[in-house]
Amino acid sequence: MPPAPGGYPPPPYGQPGGYPPVGYGPGPGMMYGPRYAGFWIRFVALLIDTVILALIAFICLITVVGIFVLPVIVLGYMPVLWWKRGATFGQSALSLRVVRAIDGGPIDGGMSFIRALVFWGENLLGTFIIVGYLGFAWAAFEPRKRAWHDMAAGTVMIHTN
Repeated sequence: MPPAPGGYPPPPYGQPGGYPPVGYGPGPGMMYGPRYAGFWIRFVALLIDTVILALIAFICLITVVGIFVLPVIVLGYMPVLWWKRGATFGQSALSLRVVRAIDGGPIDGGMSFIRALVFWGENLLGTFIIVGYLGFAWAAFEPRKRAWHDMAAGTVMIHTN
């Protein structure tokens, strides 16, 4: 297929209108590509989400029904928000979004589930041996700022502003 006007190849997978999602284009001072979210901004987003989940847990624990609902909320918070909104509330507050690494499109439920499964595995492993936290720290050194859960699911986290 010949290049589109301007010398750029056509977008992969027939993206509507030929434009990548918001935030997946060139960032300030960049020639091409998205601005990937690094370790520290992701860490702050996780802290915000932890505070939100702690407040939800407190409310659930003071009610009888909430005790049974709490595990579903805690385990479903991240994957459902990644799938339906592209970001958790903490990530949205910092203008971050989780997208497919291959083309910057929204992730589906399967990718979200895999990402969450590896994310919780890293947390659980990190609780017992420090190696689990290496998966999170990996984002500080990898060129596209991907942690192990991003690599497993085929996702990246980008800035949307």
